Amino acid sequence: MKLYIIIALVFLLAACSKNSDVSPQNSKKTTTADSTKIITGGTSTTPPDTTPKLTHDDSIHMAGFIIKPQAVKLSVAGTKLTMVFNENVNLVLTSEGYQKTSAVHLLEDFSHTMLAGFDYTTVAEAGNTTFDWVDDNLNNVIEKTITDTVINNQKMVKINVHRPFTFSKNYSSAQDAVSEQALFAAKTTDTIRFSSYCYYEQKNYRPTSSSASLVYSK
Repeated sequence: MKLYIIIALVFLLAACSKNSDVSPQNSKKTTTADSTKIITGGTSTTPPDTTPKLTHDDSIHMAGFIIKPQAVKLSVAGTKLTMVFNENVNLVLTSEGYQKTSAVHLLEDFSHTMLAGFDYTTVAEAGNTTFDWVDDNLNNVIEKTITDTVINNQKMVKINVHRPFTFSKNYSSAQDAVSEQALFAAKTTDTIRFSSYCYYEQKNYRPTSSSASLVYSK
């Protein structure tokens, strides 16, 4: 009888010991120092710099702008409203860049002004009048001057383009034309955007751009 009691106690103690044993848990999380790095072969690397580098050849072919507010003269004759945009833009290039340039181009963007959508005329190289078209190749523009200058102790070439664009529209009445003229005269936030690029040895170089305000006056 005592033997059975002893055996029962042994089994009971063994069962209690097994239920109370708990495997230790490591609640501490581990993290990498920098999870954003790219891991390759056990070492960290950073992505290569893919930004295009500006070469000396590119830099000397990038024109700078010297621009003041651009004047637009308003007039009404009968039912016709006329707006003469007096373009006056200075482009500057290094002397080296200008000597290595076959053509300098200048483009005007009227799309964000009240002049957008109006018909216009300009004067072409041969002295003829063109309708809704302007030559952006300054080799063909007669209203320009080219002079040598010095900016920040560097020899430069300045190209001044000074030509008129004549915008116009006929209205159903003289009063409508006068009312439209008043709307233009009151506008003070119009901005025209210019861009320019150089061409040399079968290559169009990177364009540059600048903006100027339009000043409408009667």
